[in-house]
Amino acid sequence: MSKREILDWFTVNSESLSVSKILFVLGLSLLVGIVIFITYRLAYTGVSYNGRFNTGNVAIVLITTVIMLMISSNMAISLGMVGALSIVRFRTAVKDPADTIYIFWAIVEGLCVGAQIYKLAVISTIFIAILLLAASYYTALHKKYLVIIRGTKDVSAEQIRDILSGHYPNMRIRTANYIDDRCEMICEVSARQEIKEEALSALRGCEGVNGVNWLLEMGDRIG
Repeated sequence: MSKREILDWFTVNSESLSVSKILFVLGLSLLVGIVIFITYRLAYTGVSYNGRFNTGNVAIVLITTVIMLMISSNMAISLGMVGALSIVRFRTAVKDPADTIYIFWAIVEGLCVGAQIYKLAVISTIFIAILLLAASYYTALHKKYLVIIRGTKDVSAEQIRDILSGHYPNMRIRTANYIDDRCEMICEVSARQEIKEEALSALRGCEGVNGVNWLLEMGDRIG
C-alpha cells in the first residue's frame, strides 16, 4: 500500500471533518462536561462524594460526541456502530439513583454536541444545571432528621412529642416499639438547620431515656 493510498484511506471517511472543526466540537463538548462536573459537585447531597464518577461524566460527554461524529461522517460506519453498541452490556450497579440523572444528561449532551446542534446543547445544559442546583438548594433548606430514642418502658410518647414539637412544629412519631422492659422510638422532624442541642438535652433528661441518636434522612439513604 502506497503512501498516497494510506492518506486517502485516512481521509475518505472524514472529508467533512476538518481538524479545526473536530477541535471545536470537542472543545464545546469539554465545556459542557465541565458544567455537568461543577453542577454535580455543587448539588451533591450524599454521604461520600465520588470524584471518579464525576470525572466519568465528563468522559461520557466526550466519548458520546466522538461516536456521533463517526456516525455522521459515514453511513457504513453508522451501521457498524449500531451493531457494535447493541452488544455492549453495562452491569455496574449505580448506588445512588440520582446519579443516573447525570449519566443520561452527559449522554444526551454528548449526542447534541456530536450532532452539531450547538444551540440546543448550550441552552439545555444551562437550563438543566440551573434546575438541578435549585432543587439541591431547596432540599438543603428543608432537611428531615430521624431522632432515635432508646430507653426503658417508662419512656412516654406524649412527653417526647411535647418536647420535640416545642422546638420543631413539623414532627411526628414514625414508630414506637415496646419489647419487655425496653423501648425504641423513632421520630421525624423537619428543620432548616441541624438539630438543636437544647432539644437533645431535653430528650436525654426524660424519664427512662438511655440514649438519643439523630440522623439526617436523605430519601432512600440515611447519613
